[in-house]
Amino acid sequence: MLQPDVFFSYGLASGLSIAAGKKLKKEESPFANRYFSAAMVWLSVLYVPQVLYLLFKFPAWESMFVLKSLSDMPAWFMSLYIALVMVMGVLGFYVTYVFIRKGKMTAALAQVGWSFTVATVLVTVGWDGTGYKRLLYAGTAADWMNGVAYPLTAFLTGPVLPTLLWLEALVLVPYAILFIKWTREAGRA
Repeated sequence: MLQPDVFFSYGLASGLSIAAGKKLKKEESPFANRYFSAAMVWLSVLYVPQVLYLLFKFPAWESMFVLKSLSDMPAWFMSLYIALVMVMGVLGFYVTYVFIRKGKMTAALAQVGWSFTVATVLVTVGWDGTGYKRLLYAGTAADWMNGVAYPLTAFLTGPVLPTLLWLEALVLVPYAILFIKWTREAGRA
């Protein structure tokens, strides 16, 4: 969903910075190293495209039923949104790198914590107390606006959930591989 994805971008990139840990601490530049490059490739080749795919396939659901269709979104917004997701990923990696270099691991870990907390609050509470209802809603934007109720089973058997699951697998499996590999490398350092 568009709103929490910005904060997940920050937190996931921050997590990769933490995974590189001791190895990243030896890097003079936060941006001129293989860890940053790989994190940005992961973000731009896997994370951002899955957000776009969900937006184009399910615009109402991905926007938490703010949009009825893609035509409701100005092109400039989408351009700025993608830039924001990338910038948040860069910031997450960079801020965490700074804390790692200073030896402040609690502050580095807090970067993942606060960003995931904000994303989770947006998904579960939202801006109006209906976050989880929006997340699990199986209807259209018009249905949402008109208060049409659907049982949870409609979401569980509808098209959004399986699409979301296979997309997240495509994004999170490579993430987990990078995270585990870098954690092991840092452990050996």
